[in-house]
Amino acid sequence: MTILINKKVSLNILKHHFQEISSELESRLELLAEHILFDHHEYELKVNLKLISSKEMIKLNGDFRAKALDTNVLSFPVEKDIQKISGELGDIAMSMPYLQNESQNLNRGLDDHMMHLLAHGILHLIGFDHKKYQEANIMEAQEIKYLEFFKIANPYLI
Repeated sequence: MTILINKKVSLNILKHHFQEISSELESRLELLAEHILFDHHEYELKVNLKLISSKEMIKLNGDFRAKALDTNVLSFPVEKDIQKISGELGDIAMSMPYLQNESQNLNRGLDDHMMHLLAHGILHLIGFDHKKYQEANIMEAQEIKYLEFFKIANPYLI
């Protein structure tokens, strides 16, 4: 895997009320985004990551997926013609209360869990999916590859 380090910001993190993420985690999230975007030839684009409340996630999930439930992560890709104008691949929303609870239930560190779900979300923005078994295997292999670089255990074996 090649690492591209540049001055262009690949990840814009909007924290709002969730200031508890460390600057170290922010740096790791940014580097992960940079890795994935570079690896998939999308390095000219950036991703917006919004850390939100359960209430906000329930609204988003209801509005866009007709499921008025909290969930861990949602991805919203930008249409190709808009990408050229905005320079953005899309938006990712993470429900911090949901992630905190889910990481405890999975006996996983919150930082590692956020890294996994960021990789998952970015891969969705790029076009990966997991609705079919074969697609899921390909997407999971990609996630595992990126997490290994950060010494994060395979989340599908834990």
